[in-house]
Amino acid sequence: MFLPASYTVALVMMLLGMFFWGSWPNTYKLTRNWRFELFYWDYVFGLVLTSLLVALTLGTLFGSTTVWQNLLAADRASWVYALLAGALWNCGNVLLVAGLSLVGLAVAFPVSIGMALVVGVIGSYLIKPQGSPALLFTGVALVFAAVLVNSLAYRSAAVSRPTVSRAGLWICVAAGILFSGFGPLVAKAMSTAQPLAPYGVNILFGIGALVTTIPIMAYFMRHPVEGAPLTWADYGRGTTSSHVAGLLGGFFWGLGTILTFTPMAMVGTALAYAIGQSNPLVAALWGVFVWKEFRGAPRRSQILVGAMFALYVGGLLLLTLSF
Repeated sequence: MFLPASYTVALVMMLLGMFFWGSWPNTYKLTRNWRFELFYWDYVFGLVLTSLLVALTLGTLFGSTTVWQNLLAADRASWVYALLAGALWNCGNVLLVAGLSLVGLAVAFPVSIGMALVVGVIGSYLIKPQGSPALLFTGVALVFAAVLVNSLAYRSAAVSRPTVSRAGLWICVAAGILFSGFGPLVAKAMSTAQPLAPYGVNILFGIGALVTTIPIMAYFMRHPVEGAPLTWADYGRGTTSSHVAGLLGGFFWGLGTILTFTPMAMVGTALAYAIGQSNPLVAALWGVFVWKEFRGAPRRSQILVGAMFALYVGGLLLLTLSF
């Protein structure tokens, strides 16, 4: 298995993981009118295929121990933690994509994942403490402040745009609550008596996500958050570009996951999780500057968005320096 040999390599991997985690929603935006309930099937297929591809390459071709040997040697408790982490993350991610379809990138990610970062980092640190707690938790506090400021910016924009979905904001909050649990579960999976390595966690994480997608998305297809109910015939009518976009979204998220999980053994779960979950900064940059989601918003709202970016960057710098 490939593992980073220095903190510099680990840091580059974590920052790349943050970039991919924050960029995958662009694939959904590119589908335009493709419903999220249909997009998500391709997305989760892409995620699982990526975890297997990474396991067959980085997890097998480097070092003396392979991911398959680690999976067989790891205790069953670590398997359960990894599967539960994938299942819990997936429940939150379904709500995130639903919220994304209603409120856009610049709002959905900072609100949902910012909340998850705060709770997840604290839980991960309590399970496996590494790094400077003062810098780590100050960084988390700045990220949380960024979430609050972003919510204020959204409310300010909603005053001038009455069609903005307030329900979408609450869906993002619910997603953040669910997201907050998967970081500590990953920490547990990698800290048992015979723990899983990052590549093994990644495979079981993907399986947990796939298994829970089936009942969740079947429900959302019958009871959508917006629009008419859907059937499998609607999925079959999707264009090739829509299906490819979904698979590519899963591929991006899968890359972000392994780039975040792999450095955990060196830098600790709390720091890797914190940097990876700072991806709303990337998503918000896409939303504001590429998709123009705050175009026409009042000046107060634009100032608050600028403050959100400043707080996120400050928090990310402190998180990076905490190790």
